[in-house]
Amino acid sequence: MTNSSHSLSERIRQHYPRLTQSSQRVADYLQLNPEKILILSTGEIAQACNVSKTSVSRFIRQLGYDDHLALRQELMSERDKGVPVLTSNVEDPDIQHDMRALEQLWAQLTTMDSSGLIQAIASAKTVKIIGYRNSYPLAMHFRQQLMQCRSNVELLPVPGQTLAEDLINVSADDFVILVGIRRRVSQFDHIVEQLKSQRTLLITDQSGQKYADRVSHVMICHMNNQSPLDSYAVPMSLISYLVNKVYRYLGQDAVKLSQRISEQYALMHEIE
Repeated sequence: MTNSSHSLSERIRQHYPRLTQSSQRVADYLQLNPEKILILSTGEIAQACNVSKTSVSRFIRQLGYDDHLALRQELMSERDKGVPVLTSNVEDPDIQHDMRALEQLWAQLTTMDSSGLIQAIASAKTVKIIGYRNSYPLAMHFRQQLMQCRSNVELLPVPGQTLAEDLINVSADDFVILVGIRRRVSQFDHIVEQLKSQRTLLITDQSGQKYADRVSHVMICHMNNQSPLDSYAVPMSLISYLVNKVYRYLGQDAVKLSQRISEQYALMHEIE
């Protein structure tokens, strides 16, 4: 995903499926707050994550670093190369979290080649978008936006139906977008497994990194585990980014389709 296969974020993504619950808590914290490595001790990181100091040290070794100092030196080197740092004076912790998460998303997007992904979404015979529970509004919004620039975009499953019938009908010419933010449905693992041979983009939070090796593309939206209710600012921003990229890729075809939709709105008197 990134240009540097040895970056902290990339190492966490690679090891995440095998981390213990305590280590995943540290991973979630450091992916969103990498600068804490530079200013906090191992004990202070442990306190922030509500785990033991031993758990933090074990986590650092699991990623392949000799110790906290080795990890700190790498982060200092990455910062010198331009790793994003939160500079706003906003004091609200939840807003700060969204801003940090958006910076993490931007860092992710700027260090990956998304051209193949955009081409796949734009040129697939049918784009099928799946989302349950809190991921359903995201999936529905993605469909509504994508329909403005290309046809044959489906939201699955059809109301009142199970998903199995629809998954059986996914062909090699289709592209699947699977939205799985935390508190996913219990069969989510089976859905990922069923789609393993298909072209699939997984949009998930940090806990969904464990599925990264089983999908064609994965994009991580860091959620705030400390807040009682989630903010979806980051995944919504990602959806906007991807759809606008597809729109520009399709060029005049997207413009013409969008114009036809607007004309139909006017004929039906559906939009003010």
